[in-house]
Amino acid sequence: MRQITFDQFGVMSVGYQQYSLEYCFDSIANSGLKYVDFWGGAGHYCAFDTPIGKRQKRVQDIRKMLDDRNLKMSVFTAEQLCLYPINVASSNPYVRKNSLDIVKSYIEDTKEFGAKYYFAQMGYSLFDEDEEAGFKRAVEALQEMTEYAESIGVKMVMEQLQRYESNLCYDRATLKALIDAVNSPYLTACVDCVAAAAGGETVEDYYNAFDEINHVHLADGFPTGHLVPGDGTNPLNSYIESLQNHDFSGSITLEINNQIYFDDPDKATKRAVEWLRKNPLIG
Repeated sequence: MRQITFDQFGVMSVGYQQYSLEYCFDSIANSGLKYVDFWGGAGHYCAFDTPIGKRQKRVQDIRKMLDDRNLKMSVFTAEQLCLYPINVASSNPYVRKNSLDIVKSYIEDTKEFGAKYYFAQMGYSLFDEDEEAGFKRAVEALQEMTEYAESIGVKMVMEQLQRYESNLCYDRATLKALIDAVNSPYLTACVDCVAAAAGGETVEDYYNAFDEINHVHLADGFPTGHLVPGDGTNPLNSYIESLQNHDFSGSITLEINNQIYFDDPDKATKRAVEWLRKNPLIG
């Protein structure tokens, strides 16, 4: 059995969206964490706030900011759902093509960032549309994304979501169906512990479904909320024990993503790190 270690953890930068990227990286570095799960959203970096001609320079600047602070990017998690006009499974051909073009540019960025993974999303269909047709579009899009990612040497992970986020992937069965349909070592499973709790599932359930899990999103909740560990009631230690029992050696993102922390994300990160350091299961 392999003990989960502190060095496997990083924090998602989404909680710092109302602060500068410099502040964000300083805070994470000062906390002692080594990894950043980089949220690609407006204000920090995304297709909608960075002109095409300036994209490469911005990516290089971000990479240098990380290097200067001895931080590494575990995952590039570009915003693609709910608030953004990106949907690779859209029934609108223009939206679908434009979305795929943007995602391919993000996959290129992933390589330049030196990130271990690009965080893929399957998109969604409208709730009054044919879900089977939406699922087919999602598979076709993921296949195109995966082929492109493989061609430039970028690996991707994908999680299950909550049903309000995507009606195409909301539990281990739908996540497995998508990943199996794509059938590529360049697209593997991530487990979102909050979404799992919301769906009445456990980390062990995902190990029963998948041969391999390469990344984990860990946060607390009631069961939802994406809270700082200890602020909710989810069985976080049970999740960690499951990971240990399966010799998990991948990266773990503290996905602290709740507006109650947005005014002081530095404090939230420090509290999360304190929880990790006091947890006897974490080496």
